[in-house]
Amino acid sequence: MALELVTLPCLTDNFAYLIRDGATGTVALVDAPEAAPVLAALRERGWPLHLILLTHHHDDHIQAVPELRAATGAQVWGASADAHRLPPLDRALRDGD
Repeated sequence: MALELVTLPCLTDNFAYLIRDGATGTVALVDAPEAAPVLAALRERGWPLHLILLTHHHDDHIQAVPELRAATGAQVWGASADAHRLPPLDRALRDGD
Protein backbone atom coordinates (compact mmCIF):
# COMPACT_ATOMS: atom_id res chain seq x y z
CA MET A 1 0.00 0.00 0.00
CA ALA A 2 1.49 3.35 -1.07
CA LEU A 3 0.96 6.23 1.33
CA GLU A 4 1.52 9.89 0.56
CA LEU A 5 2.61 12.06 3.47
CA VAL A 6 2.44 15.85 3.53
CA THR A 7 3.99 17.73 6.45
CA LEU A 8 2.24 21.04 7.13
CA PRO A 9 3.84 23.76 9.25
CA CYS A 10 1.18 25.24 11.55
CA LEU A 11 1.06 28.02 14.11
CA THR A 12 4.59 29.23 14.83
CA ASP A 13 6.09 26.01 16.13
CA ASN A 14 3.97 23.02 15.23
CA PHE A 15 3.10 20.61 12.43
CA ALA A 16 0.15 18.63 11.16
CA TYR A 17 0.36 15.68 8.78
CA LEU A 18 -1.88 14.68 5.89
CA ILE A 19 -1.71 11.01 4.97
CA ARG A 20 -3.34 9.68 1.81
CA ASP A 21 -3.81 5.99 1.07
CA GLY A 22 -3.13 5.68 -2.66
CA ALA A 23 -5.14 2.47 -2.95
CA THR A 24 -8.35 3.76 -1.40
CA GLY A 25 -8.01 7.55 -1.65
CA THR A 26 -8.70 7.88 2.07
CA VAL A 27 -7.15 11.04 3.54
CA ALA A 28 -6.40 11.46 7.23
CA LEU A 29 -5.06 14.41 9.16
CA VAL A 30 -2.89 13.76 12.20
CA ASP A 31 -3.62 16.54 14.70
CA ALA A 32 -5.39 19.81 13.94
CA PRO A 33 -3.47 22.83 15.19
CA GLU A 34 -4.62 25.30 12.53
CA ALA A 35 -7.28 25.05 9.80
CA ALA A 36 -5.99 27.38 7.06
CA PRO A 37 -2.82 25.45 6.10
CA VAL A 38 -4.72 22.16 6.14
CA LEU A 39 -7.57 23.44 3.97
CA ALA A 40 -5.09 25.06 1.56
CA ALA A 41 -3.13 21.81 1.20
CA LEU A 42 -6.32 19.83 0.59
CA ARG A 43 -7.50 22.31 -2.08
CA GLU A 44 -4.09 22.35 -3.74
CA ARG A 45 -4.13 18.58 -4.11
CA GLY A 46 -7.84 18.16 -4.76
CA TRP A 47 -8.11 15.83 -1.77
CA PRO A 48 -11.12 15.36 0.51
CA LEU A 49 -10.58 14.91 4.23
CA HIS A 50 -12.08 11.76 5.73
CA LEU A 51 -10.50 11.45 9.18
CA ILE A 52 -8.95 13.68 11.81
CA LEU A 53 -6.75 11.60 14.11
CA LEU A 54 -5.95 13.24 17.43
CA THR A 55 -2.82 12.18 19.28
CA HIS A 56 -3.64 14.04 22.51
CA HIS A 57 -5.64 16.88 24.05
CA HIS A 58 -3.31 19.90 23.97
CA ASP A 59 -4.85 22.97 22.32
CA ASP A 60 -2.11 23.16 19.69
CA HIS A 61 -3.24 19.72 18.49
CA ILE A 62 -7.03 20.11 18.61
CA GLN A 63 -8.01 23.76 18.22
CA ALA A 64 -8.86 23.54 14.49
CA VAL A 65 -11.11 20.47 14.83
CA PRO A 66 -14.46 22.35 14.81
CA GLU A 67 -13.55 24.40 11.72
CA LEU A 68 -12.11 21.43 9.82
CA ARG A 69 -15.04 19.19 10.72
CA ALA A 70 -17.50 21.86 9.54
CA ALA A 71 -15.58 22.46 6.29
CA THR A 72 -14.98 18.83 5.36
CA GLY A 73 -17.36 16.57 7.29
CA ALA A 74 -14.36 14.53 8.45
CA GLN A 75 -14.80 12.11 11.33
CA VAL A 76 -12.74 12.69 14.46
CA TRP A 77 -10.97 9.77 16.12
CA GLY A 78 -9.03 9.86 19.37
CA ALA A 79 -8.22 7.90 22.49
CA SER A 80 -11.21 6.89 24.57
CA ALA A 81 -9.15 7.45 27.72
CA ASP A 82 -8.71 11.11 26.71
CA ALA A 83 -12.22 11.65 25.31
CA HIS A 84 -13.24 13.93 28.18
CA ARG A 85 -10.51 16.40 27.11
CA LEU A 86 -10.93 16.11 23.33
CA PRO A 87 -13.48 17.60 20.96
CA PRO A 88 -16.47 15.28 20.43
CA LEU A 89 -15.22 12.02 18.93
CA ASP A 90 -16.92 10.02 16.20
CA ARG A 91 -14.80 7.07 17.27
CA ALA A 92 -13.19 6.63 20.66
CA LEU A 93 -10.24 4.31 20.17
CA ARG A 94 -9.05 1.69 22.64
CA ASP A 95 -5.95 -0.48 22.73
CA GLY A 96 -5.97 -2.79 19.73
CA ASP A 97 -8.14 -0.61 17.47
